[in-house]
Amino acid sequence: MKFAWVLILCVLGSFTLPVHAQEKAPNSTRNAALEKELYAVELKWMQAEHDKKMSGPDSMGELWMDDFFDVLSGGRVVNKQEMMDMMAKADPKPGTGAFPVDFKIRAIYGNVVLATDHTTIKGLDANGKIVPVREMNVLRMFVKDKGKWRVAGAGLVPVAAP
Repeated sequence: MKFAWVLILCVLGSFTLPVHAQEKAPNSTRNAALEKELYAVELKWMQAEHDKKMSGPDSMGELWMDDFFDVLSGGRVVNKQEMMDMMAKADPKPGTGAFPVDFKIRAIYGNVVLATDHTTIKGLDANGKIVPVREMNVLRMFVKDKGKWRVAGAGLVPVAAP
């Protein structure tokens, strides 16, 4: 429930949190290294979804916490099993999928990190050409579990076309 409130506050606040509620995240070498480490976890997550990797190393089953959840761009909330079922039904083609950029840590709360990125979803048009089909700003939530960073969830906010 705590994660749900953090997500709601962040989404409603356009990814900003009150200064008094967060640890100051100075631009230090430590935070730069953590940002790099968590972005690598995110890229493994996107690859696992694309490849439908459900179990084993670098899989959705391993990377995601048991209580993982996503708030999808339409507002629907799905749990770990529902998200894995959705990914299993997907029919990804080479070069398609989710492509996050501009990953940035926004807040650190002990073993919990909130980060944002801009993700472009690429698919195929009627001619089979790879094209962007959706853009989102995303809140990513990570938890350090038994010494390893894992994914707690995400909140996807569609970017309106200009």
